[in-house]
Amino acid sequence: MTYPSSSPWGPHGPQVSGPSVTPNPTAPSPPPPSFAAPEAWPASAPATGGGGVTGGGGVGVVGGTPAVASAPIGGWVRRLAIAGGVLGCLLAFGGTMATHLLPTPMAVLRFGLAGAAAGAGIPPAVRAAALASRALIWVVVAGLLWAAALGLSGQTDWLTRLR
Repeated sequence: MTYPSSSPWGPHGPQVSGPSVTPNPTAPSPPPPSFAAPEAWPASAPATGGGGVTGGGGVGVVGGTPAVASAPIGGWVRRLAIAGGVLGCLLAFGGTMATHLLPTPMAVLRFGLAGAAAGAGIPPAVRAAALASRALIWVVVAGLLWAAALGLSGQTDWLTRLR
């Protein structure tokens, strides 16, 4: 069956022209680009008692939230890595000389790298130990407060059943 070209219907439904794209009227238009210089942050906050960040490590308050300021340890890591590397090289040299052998450069390099890694790991290990000890103190304090709360509320009858 043939349809006239002026008919809006074809063999499988209405005839439409090619696909067209219409913009979404509800989509927000992006703001025009701004080529102004970005706002600069202050170089450093003053070390004050009531607000701001405390300098040189410790706890300060930034916007009402406590903030822990970390002490720079990069210099210590570098110094201890160099010292550990030197000690490792000397240990390799002394160990091979004690066995009446000539030190190989590879052995000295291995011991030097091991000493550097051990030396560089000291400051992070000290920080981790300090953090773990503070966490242990908080756990003990929480346990003591829990025991005090049980005692003050009179819920200690379960202790007599443990005998």
